[in-house]
Amino acid sequence: MMLTSGKQLRRWLVATFALLLLVCGLAVAYYLKEAHRHVGADYTSMVTDVVRAQASVSELRQTLDTLHEEQEKHHLQQLHAMLERIDRRAGTVRHSLSRSDLQAGDYTAQFEEIKRAEGRLSEMVRLLKMTEDYEPDKLDMATLSRLGMALEQNLAWAYSELNEMLHSASAAQRRLMQWLSTAVIGLLLLVVLVVGGLMMALMRIHRQNEALHHQSQTDALTGLYNRRRMYQIAEQELARTHRNGGSLGLVLIDLDHFKQINDTYGHPTGDAVLKAFANMLVKEIREIDLAVRMSGEEFAILVPYGDRSSTHALAERIRKATMALELPNNARLTASFGASATEDHIDTFEQLFSRTDKLLYRAKTLGRNRTEVPPQHSEHSN
Repeated sequence: MMLTSGKQLRRWLVATFALLLLVCGLAVAYYLKEAHRHVGADYTSMVTDVVRAQASVSELRQTLDTLHEEQEKHHLQQLHAMLERIDRRAGTVRHSLSRSDLQAGDYTAQFEEIKRAEGRLSEMVRLLKMTEDYEPDKLDMATLSRLGMALEQNLAWAYSELNEMLHSASAAQRRLMQWLSTAVIGLLLLVVLVVGGLMMALMRIHRQNEALHHQSQTDALTGLYNRRRMYQIAEQELARTHRNGGSLGLVLIDLDHFKQINDTYGHPTGDAVLKAFANMLVKEIREIDLAVRMSGEEFAILVPYGDRSSTHALAERIRKATMALELPNNARLTASFGASATEDHIDTFEQLFSRTDKLLYRAKTLGRNRTEVPPQHSEHSN
């Protein structure tokens, strides 16, 4: 179960990290899209206002020239409409400047020049109004031309300077937004790296915990489960038999004269023999059975659903496989077995273990290399 939970944790961490990458990617894409759409938008709008105002000033020169050549009533009407348009667009430019992020000191000269131009513009409108019904012969054309030229010069300079200033400000804003975009992307990457590092650390800690948990339940030499794990599984299996019926089998094994192998061939050979025997156990038992190294040369097999007959048959199969083992230095090995099962009555594991241990002791006293089981109808006795 620990391994399963470990895989689930790793899947969860990988899925969470992938989701984090997706969210960060979408956030960066949205930010860059909106930043690109909005950056310089205000300045672009102001530049548009200035360009339209410049166009009106250029049209003023053409209108004045036309009026000078042909002093017709409709030309005076066109001039009056032109002046109103120039005044309206100059007011729009001034209003945009006052609401912009530009420092007031940066455009003071241009602002003042527009105000002076508006004064001349008012004088020109006054002269036109003095001309009742726009009668050209009553118009002071020289004064009007002089005021128009001064107005054109004032606004042409102011608008030209403002246009250049706004383009510079827009470029500066774009550079700032590029820097901010880089900073935001860098920050998100840092967050991703930190979170990824934390997730990797969590996975490493979990793997270490799994390893420690596995080590606490297994024998370091053979890789089999230890006595502690056997008792845990045995209690679970007994609880199952109490709920659903059935039985639990137990085989206890003692390697015969194992000390002689250590004394004759040395402990490295003894360790190799133990490993070979453990590997054989794993091959001979079912997947649901539990092979255990109790201590030294003592082993056990926990047999879920095992009864007297099947537990006896398993012990005999392992006994014969033990004699057939190919061992280092041509060493030979036999083992003694005690096999028992709970059958249909309620036993504690201590009772089952005690009964099976007595059977193992009997096998050793009766000459070793044999299997002892309870009498056919004595399984219920302790």
